[in-house]
Amino acid sequence: MRRLGARSFVRSGPAVPRVVRRAGASVVAVPGRYSVSYLLVGPDAVAVADVGSHDDLPGVQAALEALDGPPRAVRYLLPTHLHFDHVLGLDPLALRLGAPVALGRAAHAHVTRGERLRFPRGFATPGFWFTMSLGWAFQGLPFPSRDDLRASREFGSPRAKDAFRAQLGPVLTDGQPLPDLPGWTVLETPGHADDALCLYHAEAGFLVTGDTVRNYLGGEWNPLVADPHAYQATKERLRTLPVTAVFPGHGPVVEGRDLLQSIREVPFYLP
Repeated sequence: MRRLGARSFVRSGPAVPRVVRRAGASVVAVPGRYSVSYLLVGPDAVAVADVGSHDDLPGVQAALEALDGPPRAVRYLLPTHLHFDHVLGLDPLALRLGAPVALGRAAHAHVTRGERLRFPRGFATPGFWFTMSLGWAFQGLPFPSRDDLRASREFGSPRAKDAFRAQLGPVLTDGQPLPDLPGWTVLETPGHADDALCLYHAEAGFLVTGDTVRNYLGGEWNPLVADPHAYQATKERLRTLPVTAVFPGHGPVVEGRDLLQSIREVPFYLP
């Protein structure tokens, strides 16, 4: 059993914020109520990837304040994808920090033009909710807070408009450098979600995956997908990358050589 924030979780994240440094890259994994937030730390700037709950704001802010080295501005926050457990705290933290929200192309089209984003297949079926319930159990059954329940009507669900009150920042496109963070590249990785992004640092071998990869069971591809064909293409693309540290949306950081060759396929009925 591991501790994540004030609640008990099984293999669901670091017990306390964890810093991983390599080849000039620095990532801070910050435990959250439903998922893990990541601080990508550059020489002069920080980006925050995913804030899943209003309750995560104090922990992320404390991690920002504890950063070593010179003061760095939070240039933007970004969701790896617009699912509720990764985004419910993003808008309030962006407003609190006075920083914009950067979105990938699919997420930006959804937010600004109302283009539809699909949820994982089977969303309305008992099998989907059985799998979701198992995943929730792996996280210690964190009951949504009152603020999260209110926000869930606006963010992170199939019918939500995801209308951020914070200013929108740069649109992130496939293969572009991540603004203000040398060495980092944006990868569009649809499959689990149409708008899914990964963030890759080639020299360090770091990959921030959102829910494209999870770690409930030691490191696995996500069995919940919106588009199986797109997800297969994403997996094939990512397997070509030399990755030595995966920062998953759920679960502890996974480290090792040729990591994406050993990430497991798991059946749909597992969380």
